[in-house]
Amino acid sequence: MKQSTVIILLGLFILQQAFGQDKIVTNDKKELQVQIVEKSDRLVRYKMLDYDNSPLITIKSNSIQKIEYKNGVIDLMGNENPRKDKPLGVSAGVALMVLGNEGGMFTTTVDYFILPQIDVELNLGSNLYDGYYYSFGSRFHLNSNQSHNAITPFIGLLVGSDSGLSFVQVPIGLSYISKFGLQTSFSINQMQYPYSSWASIFAELRVGWRFRR
Repeated sequence: MKQSTVIILLGLFILQQAFGQDKIVTNDKKELQVQIVEKSDRLVRYKMLDYDNSPLITIKSNSIQKIEYKNGVIDLMGNENPRKDKPLGVSAGVALMVLGNEGGMFTTTVDYFILPQIDVELNLGSNLYDGYYYSFGSRFHLNSNQSHNAITPFIGLLVGSDSGLSFVQVPIGLSYISKFGLQTSFSINQMQYPYSSWASIFAELRVGWRFRR
């Protein structure tokens, strides 16, 4: 009976040593098995587990990719995909024709990422000749669920109306979203009017802000 009790206690000790630890993953992919002592926005202090009486070690928070705590909680240290962390965005911009009628448009946009790769958006605007337009549709962004890249390429498909004329719009461009929420995008857009032979190409620049869930 005593022998079995010792074996059980030994097993619990081994499990505690194996799982009772935190893990720091740095930006250069190093994995440190540690005990987190203190964490702030700027610094993380920890002790090493692979030797006794470890001194208190300090590392800058911005050099850490994530912390995996022994209770299973994962802290991504602000490195979440910004399209997942801040799905709602509003922006305004200007579009200038590079092929087609001369002129340009002022635009406002509300968009929402239903997935980090896919957003849906509504656009309202007016051109320089007191006309108006609206469009809605979706854009596909080339990134992954775990990606925290600020810049991603995208392609989209939108439909709308320009002063009463229906059109189909295909934007291709780059999107930038900062950790703080600033967003900008630049795109080249092909606009085709199904019931007319007229088509145009325009360049669009947007600037705006994103909001957390």
